[in-house]
Amino acid sequence: MRMVAGVIRVCGRRGTGRGDGILRSTFFIMMMLCIIMPRRLSRSRTARLNTPRSSTSQLNSGWSGTAQSDAARSGRLRSDDALSEVIGFILIIAILMIFLSLWMVYVVPAEGRQQEIEHMNYVRNWFTQYKITADSLWVNEIENLALSNSIVLGSQGAATQAGGLFLPIMSPVGSTGTIAVRNVSADGGGVERIEVRVEPSWGSFTPFDVPIGRLEFSSTNNYWISQTYYYQMGGVFLRQPTSDGNGTVTRLAPLITYNTNADSATLTFIRIHGIGADEVGGKGSIRIDTLLESKGSVINLAPPGGREVVLTFVLQDESAAKGYENYLKEIGNPTLDISRTGNMVTIRLDILTYSEAEYGITLQSVASLVE
Repeated sequence: MRMVAGVIRVCGRRGTGRGDGILRSTFFIMMMLCIIMPRRLSRSRTARLNTPRSSTSQLNSGWSGTAQSDAARSGRLRSDDALSEVIGFILIIAILMIFLSLWMVYVVPAEGRQQEIEHMNYVRNWFTQYKITADSLWVNEIENLALSNSIVLGSQGAATQAGGLFLPIMSPVGSTGTIAVRNVSADGGGVERIEVRVEPSWGSFTPFDVPIGRLEFSSTNNYWISQTYYYQMGGVFLRQPTSDGNGTVTRLAPLITYNTNADSATLTFIRIHGIGADEVGGKGSIRIDTLLESKGSVINLAPPGGREVVLTFVLQDESAAKGYENYLKEIGNPTLDISRTGNMVTIRLDILTYSEAEYGITLQSVASLVE
């Protein structure tokens, strides 16, 4: 990361601009040298050829001739002067290619990396705002009222490809992204879900499970790490490649809270499903309409006789399970029994207070409205 930041600061246009200035100054100086030196060489050669030879030097060299033959010979020698101009032109082309290569190797990736980092920061902030919007619907019990948000999928680098000496290769290629409403498959079968049961079994209670869908943004970056942000269970999670596979961290907490005086928790099940298109990809803007379709009543589950409420989070893979486990241990009562096995995280409680909220989400490309 330090090396990347250093490259951006030195070579990127968005940093101090030192790399840009150094490359331009070097190119200007070398161009001037290539233009001036061949002309100086040509002048010195012309002066040397126009200098008359002494009779002594002519006798010593064994050369003799009339003034006419001397002029003809000097004319033939001066015809070689064009060679210096050709060499100078070739040197200019070579320096130009070196300059373009350095620009493409250092400046273009640095600028593209900076653009994609800024875009991923924008996506992170967008999901933060989206969580606030979605939570406000069920907190205020506003049903059948759609709230709209818009998100830009790509870094928009392609919109500036004409910059930099007006060559497309002199500007970074813009990234693309995909936003989708989906139920992701879980290791071991089924989709991501939360299973609720009572142990030992309680006759008046029927075990159930709640699929936990997600609103997910996946980036396809060309110069930076490809990242995935998703909204699930009222929380925001970040998933990205690591040295040992994939890593998942909790950016914003899901809707799970604990009572510090007892082994009890309050949980809101967030159900998400798509209305119409479930996935849209590209570089442009996408409008996202979120509708609270229903909000269930609050239920207090407190089984008697030493029974426990067992919550099992069945997640996409072990990486996602570690993200949930770390969060639950950070906010939980130290006496809570939290364990993880593979992609499943289990919590044992004395009392569970829960409710449900179901969202319908519509994805619409803004560009299609203009067309």
